Amino acid sequence: MNQAPTSDRAPVAWSTSHLGRMPVEYELCMSLHWLSRLRWVAGGGVIVATWVANTLLGLGLNTLELYVTGVAILAYNVIFQRWLAKIQCDLTGISASARRLARVQIGVDWIAMASLIHFSGGIESPAILYFFFHTTLSAILLSARDTFLFTGLASLLLSTTAWLEYAGVLPHHHVKGLLPTELYALPLYVFSVLFFFASAVFVSAYLATRTTRRLRAREGEMVQLGQDLQRAIGQVAALYESAQAVSSTLELQEVLDRLTRSTASVMKVKGCTIRLLQETSTELCLASTYGLRDAYLQKGCLLVDQNPLVQQVLQGEIVAVPDISTDARLQYPAEAAAEGIRATLTAPLTGKSGPLGIIRVYCDRVQCFTSEDEQFLRAMASHGSIAIENAMAYEAIEHLEEAKRKFVLLVTHELRSPIGVVHSLLKTLAGGYAGSLSTVQNDMIVRALRRNEFLQTLIDDLLDVAAGKAGLRRTTQMAPVDLMTVVRRIHDRYQAAAVEKQIDFGLDLPEEATLTVAADDEEIDRAVTNLVSNAVKYTPSGGMVELTLERQAGAARLIVTDSGIGIPDNALPHLFEEFYRAPNAKEQVKQGTGLGLVITKDIVTRYGGSLRVSSALGKGSTFTVILPLMSEESPSDARPTDALSVSTGPSGVSMS
Repeated sequence: MNQAPTSDRAPVAWSTSHLGRMPVEYELCMSLHWLSRLRWVAGGGVIVATWVANTLLGLGLNTLELYVTGVAILAYNVIFQRWLAKIQCDLTGISASARRLARVQIGVDWIAMASLIHFSGGIESPAILYFFFHTTLSAILLSARDTFLFTGLASLLLSTTAWLEYAGVLPHHHVKGLLPTELYALPLYVFSVLFFFASAVFVSAYLATRTTRRLRAREGEMVQLGQDLQRAIGQVAALYESAQAVSSTLELQEVLDRLTRSTASVMKVKGCTIRLLQETSTELCLASTYGLRDAYLQKGCLLVDQNPLVQQVLQGEIVAVPDISTDARLQYPAEAAAEGIRATLTAPLTGKSGPLGIIRVYCDRVQCFTSEDEQFLRAMASHGSIAIENAMAYEAIEHLEEAKRKFVLLVTHELRSPIGVVHSLLKTLAGGYAGSLSTVQNDMIVRALRRNEFLQTLIDDLLDVAAGKAGLRRTTQMAPVDLMTVVRRIHDRYQAAAVEKQIDFGLDLPEEATLTVAADDEEIDRAVTNLVSNAVKYTPSGGMVELTLERQAGAARLIVTDSGIGIPDNALPHLFEEFYRAPNAKEQVKQGTGLGLVITKDIVTRYGGSLRVSSALGKGSTFTVILPLMSEESPSDARPTDALSVSTGPSGVSMS
């Protein structure tokens, strides 16, 4: 049984270089890296800005506290970088850890910002505006709830610092030259700054989070569309590949196995089965399976009359069972549960004349199948039905062809004996052994003998062709056969007929002693005889027939050339079909079986050779036979196999 595919149906990954991650998670991880790099600039910027403000501008800042704040920013950034290094941005499942780090970073930055504002003028410090930067950043990195919490924290930190300075709890650090007077002690100024800061920062947070939510919603839609598109592309590609694989063969079992395997693999389900209707149309029996155990498959055929789900499917519907434990339509629910099946999806296989069977996929989770799965299974069932019906038709034709061959073999074999008896009796009568015959009687006996001999030839040819196609050909013991001896023998055999028709009958043999092939002498003789017989038969008086035998690169080439009636161009493609005779050949010679060239082709191809023909109407024909020569190492007891037998196609034969 085929190995089951994994039953985990993971969603299609987001199509980026970071497969398996959602864009928001990846963006969060990347933003944390960017924020960490920016913090190096911020910490160093505090130190440099403090030095410039005091040394070059003479603002009189509290350099020690500000230097400590800058160094503290750099120090805790080292800790954050180590924490961030433990979060792998190319793996799934970082969302919770990354968001926790983002919250801690922004919270600590808020405290550092409050310290920086306190030591650079408090409520009078222009550094207050930096809170807006972090508000926007938190809206990008965190949820709306977290953003408003941190916005409230910023307002609380600034308000607390301002009121503690106003109350004298914290010392106020006035920046000389920045403002003409100290404003931190003016209640209206403090209240105004805090009010406008809080309202502005909350409005900024609202606008930033609203925009971010919209962008993330669009981003989610794009991700979903991308996943759907990728899945659709994958299914179309799989459907195309499956159609090619299924349609590449006409063997029914192979078609069924490829269909179940490809369906289960593409849908990523536990298994797939195909059940075909039996001749009685009352049972659906298993024809192919993929991914399921034998113990489950041995439960037997499905009885159509006792299975309402099957009846529904055979009527053309696709039926999904989301949970087999709650569906009473299944015939074997206990066996399915034991197999680990939790849901099924079944589609009909429908041919031109009606239902052929069903295809069913199995999942190990409830609520497993979607509408897209149903559409895909319908498409698989549709093209699979065509392939199955074609394979069934081909199988039926093969069975009919096989029956025909065996019938011809049987009939011709049974005819051989009585025809032989008739031939023997006619020979007895013609020889005068049964008494003298009148001239008229003798003429009738001779004509009957001629017809009987033709019938005997036809029966022999039919037996030979039928035996070869039915796989019942007698395997012969191959031995070294000298082609030069065979060709000389056949030339001598037809010399008298050629002289009678006044045909120039030539023979051209090589100078070497032998040209040996591994074959059966009788079959080689018959193949060459068929070619020479046709050449002499269809060449008119005064014509020529030439036999040429020569060596060619490890092979022997026999060329039979004549100046006879030739073969029409439209007849050449049919020349090696059974019982076919060219129209001009029928006109010249009435009798003929149309099997001689078929038998010749079969013999030549079985011995690893090839047969080529070229012809021009009214100018003659040339038949070329090429047979591999027998090497010294070749065994003499090899047997021709059925694998070398002639096929119905043009294998081993070329026409020009």
